[in-house]
Amino acid sequence: MPRGYDVLALGYAALSVLVLLWDVLLAGQIARARRQSRLFLALTAICGLFVVPAALIVVASNSMLTGRAIHLVAWIWPVTLGVFVAQSGYALARRLVTPLFAVPIFALNVLLFAAAVVRYTGEFVPDLPSFLLGVEGAQASALGLLFGRAALASPLLLVLPLLSPAFRARWRVTKSVRALLAIAASAVVTLTLMEYPRAVHAAQTFSDMLEERLQERPKDDLLLGVRILPAVTSAPPPAALARDLALTDTLDIGAVSVTVLPRGVTAFALDSLALTLDNLRRDSVLIVVSLGYGRADGDLYRRSPSEYLTRRLQIVDRVVRRLRPDVLLPALDPSAAGAEVLGRVPLEWWQSYLTRASALTHRVRPRTRVGLAASTFSVEDSALYAWGERSDAIDVLGFSIATSFGGGASLVARHRVAARWMQRSRKPQWVFSARAFPRTFGEANQARAIWATLAWATRQSQVRGVIVDGAGDYETLVGLRAPSGRLRPAVAMVDRVRRALAEAAEAR
Repeated sequence: MPRGYDVLALGYAALSVLVLLWDVLLAGQIARARRQSRLFLALTAICGLFVVPAALIVVASNSMLTGRAIHLVAWIWPVTLGVFVAQSGYALARRLVTPLFAVPIFALNVLLFAAAVVRYTGEFVPDLPSFLLGVEGAQASALGLLFGRAALASPLLLVLPLLSPAFRARWRVTKSVRALLAIAASAVVTLTLMEYPRAVHAAQTFSDMLEERLQERPKDDLLLGVRILPAVTSAPPPAALARDLALTDTLDIGAVSVTVLPRGVTAFALDSLALTLDNLRRDSVLIVVSLGYGRADGDLYRRSPSEYLTRRLQIVDRVVRRLRPDVLLPALDPSAAGAEVLGRVPLEWWQSYLTRASALTHRVRPRTRVGLAASTFSVEDSALYAWGERSDAIDVLGFSIATSFGGGASLVARHRVAARWMQRSRKPQWVFSARAFPRTFGEANQARAIWATLAWATRQSQVRGVIVDGAGDYETLVGLRAPSGRLRPAVAMVDRVRRALAEAAEAR
């Protein structure tokens, strides 16, 4: 049985399908009745005709794998929402339905239209004012009440518009459905408006981050890296591979990171990935591999934690033998990605798994260092990080550092906690993932956040590497390259840091 995030995601998907059915069926019913003006009928017909393809276009345009071909028509989504605003506004002005239903629907459509226009404009104007970015941020915060931080970057969490009827409800069932839709629309509008002031403030907190100073480091003392490719479930897609490798060449980075899922440990997938990584290794690029989780892992763990541990060790063995990573993370963000899929896992299980995975890794390939990343900075993360400091099984400690709904302020808070934890550690440290969210906070603020994390890392003498997550938008909207293929401003920030570190090292 699915649980947690899966249950919410399935429920949200089902609700989205019902909303689309409402829009399409209602548009057909209004068109057949032909009781209203030609303008209203035209607006309704356009809504019913375009809502499904427009929704598919906006989802497809959010991925590097499909976005390059789709982004030229991404304007269809905000235009379609604009027509929904006109249709529901007309129904409200002419009192075609009761205001108790028409007002929430119109307000919802206006908010969705405003957020879509801000998002589309952000493709051409990276540094939008905070009061505009707050619209998108408020919508993400409202969704975050259900989906947590996934709402900041998921390309699938799309809020759909609602069509307004052209006549009053006659049947009790119809009245009940309209009442539920009105309540849902009112809730979304209310939550979004409540979150708007906080979202504006969150966007403003990035403004001073470019003032963060870099600290000179000895040559090769701090590696800059990028996570490449979508999470590996099969052979790397050729288009993603070509673009990501081109980006690594442009930035002349010293490390790359890939995430491998259980479905990706087939011989064909690992052989294809190994060929790419071997080519990078010949260019003296350090290879970092993280082992993620499959959708079925939660059921496997709950059925038998010991059998699931054994299965994970088999994956570790195959990955280490074939990919020969320089650094291996046997568990991708245990307190974040791990908890999302597996649920609540006792600290003792993680300790046992990491200890045995480390012993296996060192036996198969002694040169591979085993790492552990903290990501949520919670009590569970603190306990696991402290164990990793004491245990001989962990060679490298580190963090996954990202902004949250608090914007730049949340990023600074994570920097402080990470610095405090590192003070008690004698092991080398890495930032295994440095990410920000260009869709929610704007591309300019993504660049500022990446700069702030890189600058912070240069001032921490124990930090040996920083991996920017990631090269492109795949499962999450965090990439240095937009789905259209355009490089975002954060690329210039990474290159600026690399050049500054290289110049400082050469001057010594």
